Amino acid sequence: MANSLCFARWDKYPASRGHLLVIPFRHTPDFFSMTRDEKEAVTTLVTEGRELLEREFSPGGYNIGFNVGAIAGQTVMHCHCHVIPRYPGDVVDPRGGLRGVVPWKQVY
Repeated sequence: MANSLCFARWDKYPASRGHLLVIPFRHTPDFFSMTRDEKEAVTTLVTEGRELLEREFSPGGYNIGFNVGAIAGQTVMHCHCHVIPRYPGDVVDPRGGLRGVVPWKQVY
């Protein structure tokens, strides 16, 4: 799946079944270095990816996001957006969602 500025592929080390990455073609290190057009293209492909995931996997929800910088967990220094399908029971308590990157801040 692709458009003129980015493409989507399955994550090599998926966090869940159907984990997608949306990646700009142009090498750029992170979300903040993308152009406005690239950001719009990524958003469009995230939406198209969700449609595919709904058909193929029927998840119950999604986490969508970017890691920006090594301190935030970015290990590949080429911008990419994670589209992580979530399924009932995949974690004990999903409250807090992305706040789980700082585990003691997840439940509030």
